[in-house]
Amino acid sequence: MKITIKDIAEAAKVSRGTVDKVLNDRKGVSHEVREKVINIAKTMGYKPNLAGKALAFQKNPIKIGVIILNKDDPLFQEVHKGVLQAFQEFKDFGIAIEIRFMNNISIEDQLRCMRELAKQNIIALALSPLDEEIIKNELQILAKNNVKILTFNTDIDVEKFCFIGQNLVQSGRVAGELMGKLLLNGGKVAVISGPPKIKALQERLQGFRSIIECEYNTVNIAEVFDDINNDEDTFANTIKLVNNHPDLKGIFITGIGVGGVGRALKAIDRHDIRLICYDLRNETINLLKNKTIDFTITQNPFMQGYQSIKVFFDYFLKNQKPFSNNIYTKLEIITKENLEI
Repeated sequence: MKITIKDIAEAAKVSRGTVDKVLNDRKGVSHEVREKVINIAKTMGYKPNLAGKALAFQKNPIKIGVIILNKDDPLFQEVHKGVLQAFQEFKDFGIAIEIRFMNNISIEDQLRCMRELAKQNIIALALSPLDEEIIKNELQILAKNNVKILTFNTDIDVEKFCFIGQNLVQSGRVAGELMGKLLLNGGKVAVISGPPKIKALQERLQGFRSIIECEYNTVNIAEVFDDINNDEDTFANTIKLVNNHPDLKGIFITGIGVGGVGRALKAIDRHDIRLICYDLRNETINLLKNKTIDFTITQNPFMQGYQSIKVFFDYFLKNQKPFSNNIYTKLEIITKENLEI
C-alpha cells in the first residue's frame, strides 16, 4: 500500500502541513518534531510522488543558478558540459537552469553573477566561490533567503548544501608523494600557483608541502610563485625561477599555466626538470606526449557539473539530501602511457 503524507501525519500526531514542511526541508518545525517525522517516514517506507511533483514544478520550475568561474578554461568548459547534460536529463521534471559566466576571476565579477541570479528568483546556487569575506557574506545572505548553496571544484567556509570536487588536500599529497619518488636523491623544487583567493589551489599546496616536509625531507621547496593567472606569467616566472635556482630539480603547478612552463623549459633546454600538474588541457596532453610532464592528476570536471545539478534534483524531487557534506570526484594519475586520447 502506498504511504501518503496523511499516513505519516497521523502516525506522528502532527498536521499534514508540518509533514510537508519536513519532507521538503522548509523552516517552521522544531528539531525534535522534524527528526520524529523523518524517522516515521523512513520506517513506513515513504516515497515521494515524482510524477505529481514534476507536474507541479513544470508549472512553477525549480530555478537553479550556476556560475562558471572561467569561461575560457577547458576545465570549466567541461563543468559546463556536465551541467548541460544533467539539465537535458532532468528538464522534463521541472528543472530550470540559469547560467552565468564570469568574464574574469575577480570579486566584482563573481558578485555580479550572484546578484543577477538572485534577481531571477533562484532557489539553489552552484558555484566555485572565491575565498573572500564579501563573497562569504553574499552567500550567507542568499542562504538566509532559503537559497541552497552548493560549491564545486573549490570550496569556502559558509553554510552550504555540500561540496563536489576533488579531495584537494589529498590531491596535493599525491603530487608530493609523486615528486618525492621522482627525486629519491632529493633536491630543489618550486611551486607555481594561482590567485590566493582560490582556496582549492591553497589546499593543494598545503597537501604537497605537508608530505614533502614529513616524508621527503631531502626535497626542498625553494620558491613558491603565486597569483599566476596565465601562460605568459608562468613562462616569465619559470625563466626567472631557473635563473635563480640553476640546480632546480622539479616544478609543481597547482592550477593553470602549464603551457607557459612547458614553453619555458623548452626555450632554456631544461628537459631534466620533473613536472607535476593537474587536469587534461590540450597543452597538458601535448606535454605528456613529449615527456615534459611526468604526471598530471585529474578531477573529472564533467561530473562536478553533472552532480551539482543531480544532487539538487534528488533533493527537490526525491527529498534526498546528499549522502555526505563532501562528494569527491575520482582522482586519477595520468602519465604518457595511460593517456587515453
